[in-house]
Parts: sequence; structure tokens; C-alpha cells
Amino acid sequence: MDAARDATRARASTGDEGETSATSNARARAKATTVSVWRALDAAPERAFAWTEKKVLTWEAPKFIWRTAATSLLFGSVLFRMLRRPRKINWEQTLQQIARIGPQTLGVSLLTSSFVGMVFTIQFCKEFAKVGLKNAIGGLLGLAFARELTPVICAIILAGRIGSAIAAELGTMQVTEQVDQLTVLGTDPVDYLVIPRVIACAISLPVLCIISFAQALAASIVLADFRYGVSPNVIIDSAAKYLEPSDLGIMTAKAVAFGAVIAVISCGWGTTTTGGAKGVGESTTASVVISLTAIFIVDFVLSLIFFQK
Repeated sequence: MDAARDATRARASTGDEGETSATSNARARAKATTVSVWRALDAAPERAFAWTEKKVLTWEAPKFIWRTAATSLLFGSVLFRMLRRPRKINWEQTLQQIARIGPQTLGVSLLTSSFVGMVFTIQFCKEFAKVGLKNAIGGLLGLAFARELTPVICAIILAGRIGSAIAAELGTMQVTEQVDQLTVLGTDPVDYLVIPRVIACAISLPVLCIISFAQALAASIVLADFRYGVSPNVIIDSAAKYLEPSDLGIMTAKAVAFGAVIAVISCGWGTTTTGGAKGVGESTTASVVISLTAIFIVDFVLSLIFFQK
């Protein structure tokens, strides 16, 4: 009996010691976990700062952002040099660019203006004949052509025909290091490549607009006479009544602004080209798209300025 009691007591004491040991181990693990958590929380700010610092130091701006910034700086540089150093303008290059831009753009501008003029003539003659206002057709056509249609259409043609060529040409020169060679030879690329093209576009586009305006109005007169029986004298007298010299001045001002913007964007994206032939293609496409967007933005701003009253 005594031996059985002693065995039972021994087993009980062993169980108590096992439970005590298990409890102690659980407490130790919990304490270790708590310490690890607090250490991780203490180190978290340092790790976050290190991660942020690494990302900031290694971050590279998207190509579109830095190329847009470079083009903006180029525009400021061109404007500054033209105003402060007009004697350094390379007029020989400028005249060559004017001789290149005019013939390459004139035919497309005349053809486009003719069909745009005839389309609007169809719409105006059809609708105004219903209310007996045929005498006002010429004036409305003249205002539409002079204030909006002619400068915008010619600017779009210039961006697609000349702006793309400028971007491709300068992009090819950039990736083949010809621009760097000009710098080594002591020639400023901005003075030699950019400013002549900006001046040429700013001069050529107003001339194209004036010729295209006359062509659009002439096409409208011919179609109105042969298709709708509206006398050419009626169109001409109405246009002379409604149009003012300021309207032609607004058309010229818009054309100058559009030409300068197209040339600067094309030159900016061309001179920042990287990546070989693929980069040249991307720069050419991007320059045209951005130029078209800029044309409508500038048109909106100028319209607010000229027609706010």
C-alpha cells in the first residue's frame, strides 16, 4: 500500500513539474516574440527612411516629363536670343528653311482650304436659304475663314508636313552625334539649327494663311454661283461688309504663334531624341501629336484674348 502511494505521489509531482516547465516555455516564447515585435517597430522608421532615400536617389523622371521641360527651356532660350542677340541670327539658314517650307506646304494648304471652303458653302447656303439670309453668307464665310478655319487648318498641315520632318531631321542628327560635332566645331546648335526653323515657320505660316484664305473664299464663290445661284458680287459685298482689317490681323497673329509653337516643339523633341532609329520614329510621332494639341490650346488662349469683349 505504501509503495503504491509513493508511486502515485511521484507521478503527481512529475506532472506538476511538466506543467510548470511548459508554462515557463510558453512565457519565454511570448516574451521573445514581444521583444522581436518591439525591435521591428523600433527599426521600421529607419528602414522606411532608407527605402525612401533609395527610391528617391534612384528615381528617374519619365521621358515625357523631362523632354517637355527641355522643350520649354528651349523655347525660353530661343525667345531670349532672338530678342537680345538678333545680329547672331543665321539668316542664310533661315532663308533656306523658308524656301523649303513654302513650296512643300502650299499645294496641300490650297487643296485643303478649297474643299473646306466648299463644304462650309454647302452648309451655309442650304440653311440660310431657308430663312432668306443669302446676303449674309459671304460675311459669315469670311469671318469663319479668317478667324478660325484658315489658321488652324494651315497649322495642322504645317505640323504634319514640316514639323514631322524637322523632328526626324534633328532626331537623326542627335542620335548620330552630329549635334555634338557642331558644338565641338564652335557652332551653337540653337543658333544654327533651331532659331532659323522657328523664324521660318513663324514667317511662312502667315503667308500660307493669307493665300489659303483667298483660295477658300474663291472656291466658296464659285460653288455658290454654280450650285446655288448666289451671285459672286453678293458673296464679295457681304464679306467686305462683315470683315474688318483686325480680323486679318488676328489671323496673322494666330499663324505666327502657331508656326513658332510647332517649330519649337518639333526642334525640342528632335534634339532630345535617344535610342537610335526607334527613338527617331517615336520623336517624330510624338512631336506631331503634341503640336496638334498645342495648336488648339494656343488657339483657345488667343481667342479668349482677342474676342473677350
